[in-house]
Amino acid sequence: MQGEFMHDKMGRRLILIPAMAVVMATVTTSAVATTPEPDQEPAAATAAGPGVEYGPSQTYDPVDDTMAKLPDVSEGGERSAGDPAPMACDNPRRTWYEIASSPTIHMKWPGTSFKDGPGGTMVVKVETGGKLKIEGTAGFETEVSGVVAAAKAKVDVTLGVEASITIGHEYRRNISNNKYGHTTYGAWGRRVTWRKYTTSADRCGKTLVRTATFNIPDRDELGWRYWETSS
Repeated sequence: MQGEFMHDKMGRRLILIPAMAVVMATVTTSAVATTPEPDQEPAAATAAGPGVEYGPSQTYDPVDDTMAKLPDVSEGGERSAGDPAPMACDNPRRTWYEIASSPTIHMKWPGTSFKDGPGGTMVVKVETGGKLKIEGTAGFETEVSGVVAAAKAKVDVTLGVEASITIGHEYRRNISNNKYGHTTYGAWGRRVTWRKYTTSADRCGKTLVRTATFNIPDRDELGWRYWETSS
């Protein structure tokens, strides 16, 4: 399977070359979609562990590299008797997000999956616009702004809660002989696995509050994804 794409003057992927007239349904995905694509399903979210307390009044920073260096005491946070006692732990009480991984993905705009062949030509056109929004686990809507802020700071500043799909994008492509062409339109983005931490009770470490995975679109990287198969 092989995808193809073009770049703009800034070097970003913009249009992946496909075909077959596309008539898109007027669909705006929910802010946190509950039915993402099978190959892009966000990982199940993990709720706060036992004994973890999160105070909304605590100082918040989307990305705090200094606090990120604290030891994670989420699992078996009690120090053993043999551990040297710290001279003093005066770390500020904060809550922040850390990005664990962020591989590139293509987020499909509903109604734009097409297959044609073998051989011949595909012609693709976007006929309905809308908003392609962040995908994630239902119930974690309150984490969206914080996760996106962290992802913008640590991964790519053009990531966002949504990407605008406009009408008129069209491309024609010849399919290789004896091959089938496939195409979808949408936004390139990142599958961001994030972790939310808070300063531990003794202020000597950090405690995991929750973790999950969001598919976050890139508002500047929109286009067609095209690939070919033998059947």
